[in-house]
Amino acid sequence: MTSNNEISDPKNARIGLLGGSFNPAHDGHLEISELAMCKLRLDGVWWMVSPQNPLKPAQGMAPLERRIAEAARTADDPRITVTGIETELGTQYTADTLAALRERFPNARFIWLMGADNLVQMHRWRQWSRIFHTVPVAVFARPTYSLRAEQAKAARRFARYRVPAYKASRLADKRSPAWVLFKRPLNPLSATQLRRQKRAQ
Repeated sequence: MTSNNEISDPKNARIGLLGGSFNPAHDGHLEISELAMCKLRLDGVWWMVSPQNPLKPAQGMAPLERRIAEAARTADDPRITVTGIETELGTQYTADTLAALRERFPNARFIWLMGADNLVQMHRWRQWSRIFHTVPVAVFARPTYSLRAEQAKAARRFARYRVPAYKASRLADKRSPAWVLFKRPLNPLSATQLRRQKRAQ
């Protein structure tokens, strides 16, 4: 695992992008990353720790430096890079971040990684459909969310571009829009649960 805001050019590499508050990072993030590297044949995954999620209140959010440090301790895999690159890019919204990364690293093959719970409410994101047109997207099941994810507004709008899970290893080579949904349930642990456990101690 590496933690570095000054990321070297991943020329021709297949990189999964997992964004979020990581408040804090947990085993669920690690599980998605490892499954993505296996199923999508990725060379690595970047954990992009957001300075502030526009859909989450700033109250209760740990400082960015602390969240990056905790994520670096959790990311027990040398193929995972923990970064606060959005601060350097000056972007707040995922659509803008992905466009900036594509411009900065034109030879990298990025895939946006997300949980099914986020797909359900993705239509609330700023310029959310632009994300599908910028990079391929891989969605990973979360307990109780798989069925709702398939019925989500984003899933319905881009239904014709959905790639079967058995062809997911070629997703990074496909032209956007292209996306896949993995239905296998993942770790139910969430950052919210971890924070509640810490407060109860």
